[in-house]
Amino acid sequence: MMSSGLLQNKGVVVTRPREQAGDLVEALKAVAARPILFPAVQIEAPENWQSLDDALHQLDTFDWVIFTSRNAVAFALSRLQSRNLIWPQGPRVAAVGRETAKALREFGLQVDLVPKKFSSEGLLNSAELAEMQDRHVALFVGDQGRELLEKVLRERGAQVDKVLCYRRTLPGANPTPLLHAWARGELDAVTLTSPEIFNNFYQMIGGLGQRWLKNTPLIAISPLTAEAITAVGLPDPWVAEQASTEGIMAALEVWAKSREQVADV
Repeated sequence: MMSSGLLQNKGVVVTRPREQAGDLVEALKAVAARPILFPAVQIEAPENWQSLDDALHQLDTFDWVIFTSRNAVAFALSRLQSRNLIWPQGPRVAAVGRETAKALREFGLQVDLVPKKFSSEGLLNSAELAEMQDRHVALFVGDQGRELLEKVLRERGAQVDKVLCYRRTLPGANPTPLLHAWARGELDAVTLTSPEIFNNFYQMIGGLGQRWLKNTPLIAISPLTAEAITAVGLPDPWVAEQASTEGIMAALEVWAKSREQVADV
């Protein structure tokens, strides 16, 4: 539970895609923080539906269908419904994390595997995916994603079909209002939920924003995102212990507590 008052009136930048920012925005409002929405990635339909359509028509041939994000769920299952197709009984369903699993259940699917650690590594460490010889796997992904799942599952003997469900693009947002808020001292922390979102954000804010970023607390959803942040020479961010909205909020609380302790010295 969030400590009372720690984040009150703190300006927290939310860089998630607009369609997925709702949970974090509401969580911030619930503790009287000021969410500042600045999406650093735009989610769009694939340029070609062929890969997804082919997979949806042969779902019953897969032993496992793995969803790597909420976006993959939204685009794949919306497409399934629009084509008047029905999810078959055969394949087992895995989600890379809690929020992806939640999205699947909202579409009425049973989720057979969610790793304890919400990541590709966590999924690969699951006992259910240890023996994959001759298993047929559909990997529902976006473009520009990590290759780890595909690579390791193939090494374990699986036949892996990589199914492109959506693509990510750089938003054309004007950073000037954000920079003005920064200059007025209204921006206290920035949340970053993927390496790509960080890289886009870093590009979008330009030289001035990049200089200010060195003195702005950054909250990373995972060690992988933290690596992207430190790779450009920025200080270590605060890292969520769980890759979820709850994890981000907990990391924000830890940051706010440390700030309060420094002020008390």
